[in-house]
Amino acid sequence: MNCLICNNKTAFFVEKDRYGYQKCPACGLVFVNPQPDERHLQEEVYSKKAGYQKHRKKLAVKESRHIKKILNYLQKTVSNGKLLDVGCSNGDFLFFAKQRGFETYGVEINELTAEIARSRELNVKQGTLKDAHYADNFFDTVFLGDIIEHVKNPKELLVESHRVLKSTGVLVISTPNLDSFWAKTTFKLYKRFNISWSVLTPPHHLFQFSEDNLKQFLTQNGFTPMTAWFRRPPTLLYELGSLHLWGKWKRQKTLKNFFFMFFAFGAYVKLYVLDILITPWKEKDFGMILCSKKIKN
Repeated sequence: MNCLICNNKTAFFVEKDRYGYQKCPACGLVFVNPQPDERHLQEEVYSKKAGYQKHRKKLAVKESRHIKKILNYLQKTVSNGKLLDVGCSNGDFLFFAKQRGFETYGVEINELTAEIARSRELNVKQGTLKDAHYADNFFDTVFLGDIIEHVKNPKELLVESHRVLKSTGVLVISTPNLDSFWAKTTFKLYKRFNISWSVLTPPHHLFQFSEDNLKQFLTQNGFTPMTAWFRRPPTLLYELGSLHLWGKWKRQKTLKNFFFMFFAFGAYVKLYVLDILITPWKEKDFGMILCSKKIKN
């Protein structure tokens, strides 16, 4: 299969939870192959029935550092204008953007969180960006907050984002970065000890980018990357949960499974602490925020 970004032939990379991943040897893009069925994703993965994001019933009461930094950047770059959050979840980002004076819009595929967002008097449509049928050149900002890695067709998402942005519009993407200390070192644990790689979370994350290949992808689809910054990996508890070792031990309570889980958790804890300690010296981190400007047609 050819790479979505550079069209080079990709090769099998790893397998997790019965999902195979391909990797491009040229640009480093990693993606699930074969891709899950779209209907399966909507009805069985991202649905209210599946319990997706049920923890999002708890609403943020103040801006996180992540949200604050993005909104500060946008107010300096585009001032207050029309802002669209694609995959807005329960509307936390939109809520604080609205408080700052932005004219906010959102789309969210999950019925539960779309309902929560609308209960906060936010203008949110349920469905995909394409389903929303926004007018051309309508928004000053499009925010893709941890969404581009979830979709089956990232190119279509960028093309549609480009269409709805004004000629001076800004695109902000937040997504995991494979070119980071955390991603690289946890991969080494997988290679050396066969500890499941926490960075991969199929079928939710279908594509995994790095800063370089994402910039290349953006340039190909009508954007000029302007600036990027980084943030820490998810919580340690989240990373340990992504190993799925606790569930495996509960299903098969053998000494082998227990000691392997104990060893794997210990390795991850030590690595997580090390990742925290070296943060001041890291040029890049696992969470990547990349801001781009639309290239005029």
